[in-house]
Amino acid sequence: MKKLTSNWGLKLASLIFAIIVWFLVTNINDPVTSVRYTNIPVTLKNTNLITEQGQVYTVLDNTDTISSVTIYAPRSIIDSISQNNIVATADIQDLSSLNTVSINVTTNKYSDKIENISTSNDVVKLSVERKNSKSLAITPTTSGTLADGYVIGGISTGQNMIRINGPESVIQKVQTAEVDVDVTGFTSDIITNADIVLYDVDGNQVDTSQISMNAKTVNVNVTIYGTKYVPLKYTIKGEPADGYALTGKVDTNPDQVLIAGKNSAISSVNEIVIDDEQLDVSGLTGNLACTIDVEDYLPNGVILGDSDYNGTAAVVVHIESVSEETFDVDIKNISVAGEVDGYNVAIEDTEYDTVSLTLTGLTSTISGVSAASLTGTVDVNSFIQNSENGELADGTYSVDVNWNLPDGVKATNTVSVYVTIERKE
Repeated sequence: MKKLTSNWGLKLASLIFAIIVWFLVTNINDPVTSVRYTNIPVTLKNTNLITEQGQVYTVLDNTDTISSVTIYAPRSIIDSISQNNIVATADIQDLSSLNTVSINVTTNKYSDKIENISTSNDVVKLSVERKNSKSLAITPTTSGTLADGYVIGGISTGQNMIRINGPESVIQKVQTAEVDVDVTGFTSDIITNADIVLYDVDGNQVDTSQISMNAKTVNVNVTIYGTKYVPLKYTIKGEPADGYALTGKVDTNPDQVLIAGKNSAISSVNEIVIDDEQLDVSGLTGNLACTIDVEDYLPNGVILGDSDYNGTAAVVVHIESVSEETFDVDIKNISVAGEVDGYNVAIEDTEYDTVSLTLTGLTSTISGVSAASLTGTVDVNSFIQNSENGELADGTYSVDVNWNLPDGVKATNTVSVYVTIERKE
């Protein structure tokens, strides 16, 4: 017994020395070290606990990714694991009142040999709110510029509606769904698939990372038409009141329009004929003014080609009063038209110097007529052909005068003059 308790100090020092030596040997052969990994994804578990309540969640600030994870373990363990062995999970069952979930980080290999794991963040932050949905009409649009002489004839989509789902606050922002096709340089129809883009009320694109859509793209058909300019022609109906007449002048603005269509449709269209009930001048004593919808008179397969044109034409049909006036026309203003073979033909002017001619027409036209400006002719050949035997004997004959009158002026009486015919020697 004495031997056990004797030299106890030396024995204690020996024990401590042995422990130190063991520790040094152990750490020299397999020391504890650390390794750092970055961007470790966190798997959310039991998310159905949120979705089954008609709610959706959104991860905030990218907290479902741990920016750095540091593992402390013996070197032999560190050398045997990689980033793929790190398992990070967050269970929705542990969702706090602040909508945070603690992150549990472990390894799927040598987890019992790991001395410590430290992370840059230890919770996933969530935004939890009601799930909402909305149906939207898909609006097709075009961008860019077609080749010269071509216009968009129409644009349609293979699907007219889209349904979107997501957080209520996000879905409420969405106002429109659009697809756009770039038509730059095209001269023929375009059939393509285009991405559906969502916009808010201000026309800003909405981020769809939190939105599910029943379609991401849609088939779009863009019809492209050729163009040409054609004049407008009006059919005037009826007659003005007594004492009034059409002047023949029709003012129209515009006087021509740009039409568009397939080449087979527009190639035969050289004018747009407008036969409208508004163009009835019956009983009028002044100009007729109206506005015509040109689009109503376009042939099938033809549309207006100018998107800036409103499709109407302002029309004025001119009507003026009619006057009647009698003129004494000098006989010398009447001449013989042509020659008669074998005969000398002359107008007999010994009995009278003038003939009386009564004219009717627009007042503005009649006012510009004078007796001196009126001329006429007699056609003896026509007179011979209309005679009983088609021949003439020497003598004097009464022949009707053909007057050279301004447009819109008519003679109300028939004027005849004597014509002397003598056979040539």
